[in-house]
Amino acid sequence: MAYADVLALVIIYLDGLHTVPVASRVPDPRPAEWIQVRHVGGTQLRPVRDVVRLDVFYWDNDGDAAAMTGGQTVRGQIHALAGTSTLGVVCYRVDETLGPRPNDDPLTGAPRSWATYALRVRANDAIHASA
Repeated sequence: MAYADVLALVIIYLDGLHTVPVASRVPDPRPAEWIQVRHVGGTQLRPVRDVVRLDVFYWDNDGDAAAMTGGQTVRGQIHALAGTSTLGVVCYRVDETLGPRPNDDPLTGAPRSWATYALRVRANDAIHASA
């Protein structure tokens, strides 16, 4: 079965809503403000659903308050996907495993917020017509 690349779809979605960069990997040089989205797991819900777990970091060198404000903005945008096909696939539900919280980068000490979400999406191409 093939499932949508939800990580790529969420990056495209958030990139369209923000003026700051959105990426999966830390850019070099790292911007002062940006959004990082990482695919950190999930589970298959047979026959046609996938639960994709994503970590979302909002980096902002202006401090913890700015990083939390950015994280809260993204939180609302992620939750707005529930019950839509905005990503190009149906997103049935969004669960929040861990809401935005301060989590400075351990290597640089840069302020950032961190949240984890699980998106339940449909895999339209997982159903095949019988011969």
